[in-house]
Amino acid sequence: MKKIKYVLFAILLFISINVKADSNCEKSERTRLTELAKKVEFDYDYKLVDDKVEFSINAVNLNEDLKVVILNGDKFNDNYREFKDNSTHKATLDGFKAGEKVKITILAFVPNFCSYEELSEKTIKLPYYNYYYDEERCKGNEDFKYCKLLIDNNISESEFERLFELYLKNKEEKEDKPVIKTDDNMGLYITIGTIVLAVVVVILIIVNIVNRRKRNRL
Repeated sequence: MKKIKYVLFAILLFISINVKADSNCEKSERTRLTELAKKVEFDYDYKLVDDKVEFSINAVNLNEDLKVVILNGDKFNDNYREFKDNSTHKATLDGFKAGEKVKITILAFVPNFCSYEELSEKTIKLPYYNYYYDEERCKGNEDFKYCKLLIDNNISESEFERLFELYLKNKEEKEDKPVIKTDDNMGLYITIGTIVLAVVVVILIIVNIVNRRKRNRL
């Protein structure tokens, strides 16, 4: 019976310790980890593989007490993809497609204390690689939206041609408009003229007053 009591006591003690740890995680420790999660930033790289674009996402400013993952579903389970450390405070995960919307979860990772607690989420919308980017017609027209290397939405060739013709038409109209040049010193000239005019008016008033006094004396 004594052995059973000791076993039960040990189990209760173990449970109480875990409850206390979870409690700390929910309060001060979770607050600390949440603040660390807020500092994590994301960027992306890309590479061409067999004429297809493959993106990788980087998690920067990543503290060792955190993990960055892609969950399979809304809740954490064993089936997830983890960003792998490739340098200090940075982790990377690759294999993403152009235009893909990626939901990223930041987890706490303090062994035996607050492990795998979900701290925050972030959704990243990856751009599309623009295959028209290096075409001859885009040279000299780099300010056209669909002549940039990465674009927000994918378009067909016919749509590209339609928008490009519209862009060229608007560009020609702007170039045909006469450019009215303004003197950079115009503001200074106006200010000086105003001062001179004010001085002249003051002088005339003074002269007028003096002449009146002379007349009154006579």
